[in-house]
Amino acid sequence: MRLLHDAFHASTHPAPHYNPRMSLPPLRPDRPMPPTAPQAPAQDGEPVARGILRVFLADLHLDGTDSPRARTFRALLERLAEQAAVDAVNLYLLGDLFEFWEEYHRQAREPYESDLQALEAAHRAGVKIHLFSGNRDFAYGRYVRERLGAELGGDGMRIELSDARKVWLEHGDLLCTGDTRYLRYRRWVRSWPVRLLYRLLPWSLARRFVGNVKARSAQDKAKKARQVFEVDEAAARRRMEVHDCRLLMCGHTHRPLASDLGNGFRLVVLPAWCEVTSGYRERVGALQPVFIEPDGTPRPARTDGTPADG
Repeated sequence: MRLLHDAFHASTHPAPHYNPRMSLPPLRPDRPMPPTAPQAPAQDGEPVARGILRVFLADLHLDGTDSPRARTFRALLERLAEQAAVDAVNLYLLGDLFEFWEEYHRQAREPYESDLQALEAAHRAGVKIHLFSGNRDFAYGRYVRERLGAELGGDGMRIELSDARKVWLEHGDLLCTGDTRYLRYRRWVRSWPVRLLYRLLPWSLARRFVGNVKARSAQDKAKKARQVFEVDEAAARRRMEVHDCRLLMCGHTHRPLASDLGNGFRLVVLPAWCEVTSGYRERVGALQPVFIEPDGTPRPARTDGTPADG
């Protein structure tokens, strides 16, 4: 049944293509798109060794306004674009980048145009963007792949750090096993009949659906006990065992922590960017929390995201 649906959907509802004329001016034909990892210049005929910089952020909850957290994010993207001239830069956005995202009504993404332009500019400069599904931005597809060159992490993916450590990345909502009401709602709202129906709605009705999703999420969060939002450490450890990892990084809870789960397993919950403009970065095997200044400059941070020297 799912295969029949996918075939029907692909033939009758093709995803919209990104039109570059609606955003940044296209590159000239004699200036091809830069590779994901542009080559560093050579000196005296010898190639320059390139490093790899990885940046991890979660729960930005960009809402289309010119908020301080949005401006700081755009400033960080500019810094990463500059860094991409000498290093291979990977940006991992672990869900809830936007308050809501879908690609079949242009009105749904128009509020985020400034943020999309900043992401596109970083992509064009060589930053590799990885997008993970969150509570409200789980409907990524062709648009972000074409415009931002994004790799879609979906509900999770494994990566390897510079020191060969294997890390499992995900948003984190599936690890909050105590939130049974949300998990049932998650299965329903992401089911193909609901998603197909939503895509067929005119924007006047789709907008009401979006508003209901946001309102429900806010109400549920206010009513639920703190324990409901905690990551189930046993579930986190099982996830690492299944995917042959010793480190799991996620967001979702808005309660940052770095916890040793025993036997070499470690859990890191990232700070929520919407509350403190912080995340993690890794280079040559050193994985560290960082606070991002309004101009995009990183500073060492504590586990909770606050500046270490503050």
